[in-house]
Amino acid sequence: METGNYTTVNGIKLYYERSGSGTPVIFLHTAGTDGRVWKEFVSLLPEGITAIVPDLPGHGKSWPWKQWRKKRVDVRFYSLSILEMMDQIGIDRAILVGCSIGADIVLDICSMHPERVIRALVMEGAARTETFEVETIMKTETGNVERAFDFCGSLSHKNSIENLIWIRSSNNRDIYINDLLAWNSFDISHDIDGCKTEIYLLRGSEDPVVTEDMLIATSKYLPNSHMITMEGLGHYPMLERPDLCLKNIQGLLEKQA
Repeated sequence: METGNYTTVNGIKLYYERSGSGTPVIFLHTAGTDGRVWKEFVSLLPEGITAIVPDLPGHGKSWPWKQWRKKRVDVRFYSLSILEMMDQIGIDRAILVGCSIGADIVLDICSMHPERVIRALVMEGAARTETFEVETIMKTETGNVERAFDFCGSLSHKNSIENLIWIRSSNNRDIYINDLLAWNSFDISHDIDGCKTEIYLLRGSEDPVVTEDMLIATSKYLPNSHMITMEGLGHYPMLERPDLCLKNIQGLLEKQA
């Protein structure tokens, strides 16, 4: 059973949920959402795992940064927040699992502090993620039904897509736009070049945002990386079909450090 907790990170009250016991695994959510996108997935995890699911600053139950209406933050801001959270709750090393902007955060942490990462599972992210027109980003609406359906794969459960729409709709539009701009400007190609951390680059075969070419380009910087395709899934695999997503990565979560 999970417990909800707060810790203070850079003066911000950061919310996270913790469940299970064993190897610490930190799950990082997608742009404009919160830790709920991992909820059903985490409920399926086997024993031997301590799941830690934070809400990034300004998301879900976490408080935002100062002057959040006027001040944009980048992926590095979120990465440093997660590293400080690890310090605050006594986690030296962990398996990091992130999706979308959460995946970019995982790669960013690997570039800064690879010694703190047991292994990295990067879902629907890449070393460079400039995928949207800025004009399109600025028109983004949290409850856009068409966008949710377009980004999910053919094997998605309808109720999972509806859950995605609900979670996004209950988060702040300005924060969502901030995330998409941060995603669009993310490029750590040179920073991560040669990183020897064990990194798995995972992509839903029907993701219209992150292409296979983006993963191939990212893998060239990472001598200990592996690519995995999740058939029939899109940009939110852990939410679309938690069971199929877990089937693809369970061995990586249970694998000894």
